[in-house]
Amino acid sequence: MTYGTFFLLFFILTPIFIFHALGYRYDFNTKVIEKNGAFYIKSYPRAAEIYIDNEKMGRKTPTQITNIKPGTRNIKVQKDGYVPWSKELNIYPGETTFVEDVVLFLEQRDKINLGPGSTQFLINKNQDKYVYLDVDKNLIVTDVEQIKNYNIHKFDKDYILLDWSADNQKLLLRDTNEYFIFDINQKNINKLNLELVDKIIWDNQQGDLLWYLKDKEIFKYDANQVFEPQVQMLDLAKYVNDFDLKDDYLMIQYSIDDNNIVEQFRKNDYKSIKKIDNLNLGKLETLKADDHYLVFVLGSEVYIKNTYRDLIDIPTTMTRIHDQRLLMSNGHEITLYNYEDDQQELIDRSSNIVSDLLWHPNGSYFVTETENKTRITEIDGRDHRNSIPILENPLKKTYIFNSKGDKLFILTSEENYYLNIQ
Repeated sequence: MTYGTFFLLFFILTPIFIFHALGYRYDFNTKVIEKNGAFYIKSYPRAAEIYIDNEKMGRKTPTQITNIKPGTRNIKVQKDGYVPWSKELNIYPGETTFVEDVVLFLEQRDKINLGPGSTQFLINKNQDKYVYLDVDKNLIVTDVEQIKNYNIHKFDKDYILLDWSADNQKLLLRDTNEYFIFDINQKNINKLNLELVDKIIWDNQQGDLLWYLKDKEIFKYDANQVFEPQVQMLDLAKYVNDFDLKDDYLMIQYSIDDNNIVEQFRKNDYKSIKKIDNLNLGKLETLKADDHYLVFVLGSEVYIKNTYRDLIDIPTTMTRIHDQRLLMSNGHEITLYNYEDDQQELIDRSSNIVSDLLWHPNGSYFVTETENKTRITEIDGRDHRNSIPILENPLKKTYIFNSKGDKLFILTSEENYYLNIQ
């Protein structure tokens, strides 16, 4: 080979090699030079194998894989002992496609029994403990983070469990027309000087304060003063049908003639923050409350009020909140709604009734119970939503996750157990 030929090839091939090293390629179909793309893939648990178009990449999650030819690529993430995750995703020239919310669930989900079931379970405000009475009237507290049962006390009668105090130290109980406070640490029970009321709940921030509704008026009851109770009537000049508490706010539902109204007040000074009229009647449940947003369920409607936007109302049979997103069911369809961006997306449809719905703690997956079958499904709707069955059981169930989301607790009248799902 002559020096001239060598230099000619050098000057021809060197730019090609440099372009290739920089991630550029020539598309013979479009006859243009375009840059390759990349994937960034993250999974829980970590160290999962990655396959692109059935080719093992030799790198494990979390990682970035570069120099991928643009187009639709089949991605599979798998790890021994876990259900594989897969999707077809697009790679665009010069861009990175992010796959960050991959959760791999165990193929074998061990069932660990925690004791007998109950006809009534009561979950605390932090969603990290629940309490129940067994058939022998034993009061049992389960800590879902420590995965431990505490046999607290044996009662002489079947009390109705009403509410937890905000500090998790006390329980509000009822027996026929009488109310009691049970101190979990001191193991003592005290009767409240209070007749049957329309509604009574514990304050969501103060451990000794109860709120109740009687004869269309709201009262505050200082539970720390059991023998000489301090009762304060809230002079709101409203005939209240229902009320609720959320963080620093009191919400009341009342009617004036045929106008049904929900009004939001600050708890400390009862200053009105928002007033919304021409609503439906129904049970009031507050999902979000601050100076800018009020999100609440009233009967079969969820209402979203932003200070700077018109009221939004959506028919629903079930609504769950996670950050700024609402997961809603109308019985057969499940919709995801971001109330900050005002974006709504249909994410599931079933011919069967959705009987339960809850978020996974990571906000990337949700659990549904349909026709007594429980499934966990991802939110990410690109290509398809990965979904796996968790259990089949005809019994009515209550669900609660631990904070990590790797254990799902299932509470029924027959048994009380959890599944290791991750």
